[in-house]
Amino acid sequence: VDLVGSTTMTLEMPAEKIAIIVSSFSQEMASVIRQHQGYVLKFVGDAVIGYFVAEGNSLLAADNAVNCAKSMISVIQKGINPILNQYDYPDLMVKIGIDFGQNIVVRYGADAENSHVDLMGPAMNIAAKIQGMAKPNQILIGSDVYQKLHPTSQKQFVEVIWRNNEWRFRSRLTGEIYKVYELKR
Repeated sequence: VDLVGSTTMTLEMPAEKIAIIVSSFSQEMASVIRQHQGYVLKFVGDAVIGYFVAEGNSLLAADNAVNCAKSMISVIQKGINPILNQYDYPDLMVKIGIDFGQNIVVRYGADAENSHVDLMGPAMNIAAKIQGMAKPNQILIGSDVYQKLHPTSQKQFVEVIWRNNEWRFRSRLTGEIYKVYELKR
């Protein structure tokens, strides 16, 4: 989940206000991730990266990730923005991208206790690309997530039709353009 318009905010608002907004946003999004059985991987500027372990049940992990994304937008629209409005802060909007797949754990450094740990792999990279294509307050998911959703949940999504080669990423399995779906509003 990435905060929309934060660069503009940093140019137009005092640093103290930006710090409050980004800090509050990050804490709330991390809380929503944990409430949906996810884990916070890291905070990158004004983005929060979470992951959902699919080892036991990949269908549940996909549902949890999508429900988490829906909750994030709800928390922002119904919880955070009304409070910000009381103090003349701008409304927050986010872009959310989700993908599914195997990743590898990378440790930066030899110290098992204190070294930074990260996840890398195609799913992480494509999730970032998907998120970058999202519009404000839009949830986009990759085909691998869509395929794992319950049919009732699948009906809430529609395939994104790309124009002018906006999206060029291909499935490693089929070689076809990797499909992306958006949550219908």
